[in-house]
Amino acid sequence: MAQFISFNIVNSLNAASLLTEGPQLVNVDHIESCSYVAATGVLTIILRPYGSDTTATGPALMGRVITSTVTTTTNGTAGVPTITSGINAPDKAVYAAMTSNPGGARSTVTCIDQAAVPLRCYFQTWAIATNAAI
Repeated sequence: MAQFISFNIVNSLNAASLLTEGPQLVNVDHIESCSYVAATGVLTIILRPYGSDTTATGPALMGRVITSTVTTTTNGTAGVPTITSGINAPDKAVYAAMTSNPGGARSTVTCIDQAAVPLRCYFQTWAIATNAAI
């Protein structure tokens, strides 16, 4: 199993988007779960909780949530992948990357959609947030 999985962020829409391009690494040991919404192309990765929040709403575990938009374009335009079988969804590509490259330092997440003419999937956005309701 690789120690880190890598997501290559590709978005050439404008100068601001170009600043977000490049690899993003996630420690495999920190990933708790991931999910994919086929209608929107949003991949969500939940990282293990790391502490607690004792706000007025009561104690809750604190954790990180990573969201990334998966598309079939590299220029920032919409292009939600055609996924007709859960086994080929981007969240399953994350699991495949987590279990590949035994003893290696890094494995890259890649996927192909299931359109009549299959297209490569790209990770277009990358956002990390702290969530106190995990």
